[in-house]
Amino acid sequence: MFLSSTLCWSDEVDEVIRLANQLGFSGVEVWAEHIWQRGTDESLIVKASLHDKQKLTLHAASWDLNLCALNKHVRQQSINEIERSMSLASRIGASNVTVHPGRQTLPELSDLHSKWLIDSFCYLAERAEQLGVTLSIELMEHIPKEFITTPEIINGLLNELSPRVMTTFDIAHVPLDEDVLTYFKRINRVSKIHFSDSIAGRCHVPLGKGNLPLRSILSVLKNVDVPVVLEGFDVSSSHEILHADLDFLTQIKK
Repeated sequence: MFLSSTLCWSDEVDEVIRLANQLGFSGVEVWAEHIWQRGTDESLIVKASLHDKQKLTLHAASWDLNLCALNKHVRQQSINEIERSMSLASRIGASNVTVHPGRQTLPELSDLHSKWLIDSFCYLAERAEQLGVTLSIELMEHIPKEFITTPEIINGLLNELSPRVMTTFDIAHVPLDEDVLTYFKRINRVSKIHFSDSIAGRCHVPLGKGNLPLRSILSVLKNVDVPVVLEGFDVSSSHEILHADLDFLTQIKK
């Protein structure tokens, strides 16, 4: 299992990597915005990952961005920030880069939004190949304006792109009336899994605080051959949510 750096938001990213090693994780999914917000020296990240034998993946910038925005300047700047994220990933040795797909500004223009999204990802897929990283598109939750929200929709998007483009599957984005494992099996080209709990109206709650059947999900995920990333967001210096998650995992394994 990998640790999402957002569960240690108050720490420098190299400190997150050291903590992940101490807690028994195999790697860290570093969020680009975490590095930029903290101003962590990239060389320290590389040094920590090598010293502590932690594999790295990267979550590209996503907050405030929209790869298929109606406003072409917002769309272009979003592409720039994803490209900047992939370049960062290449420098620190994070070979797999998760990217959020765009959102519909106006659902009435869905065909245009789809075209713009494919255009954006065609360019980004080419740049990912040049940078030596794998582009992985995240399947999103069912909320207003998100439209890459079902296995069939993301599979259709992948069909328009290079076969080197992959999918990030987030179990907290699965509707609660769907079976998570059946949902997972319907998705093509999964290269990474995000792991947290969820409740109606809110994703990414601490483990055991939501409604997902985590025990049965974990029994399957432990046998998959892709990184499983423990996700969440915690600004506390004591890492309260992270330790609660680890306590839950310890209990569920007994």
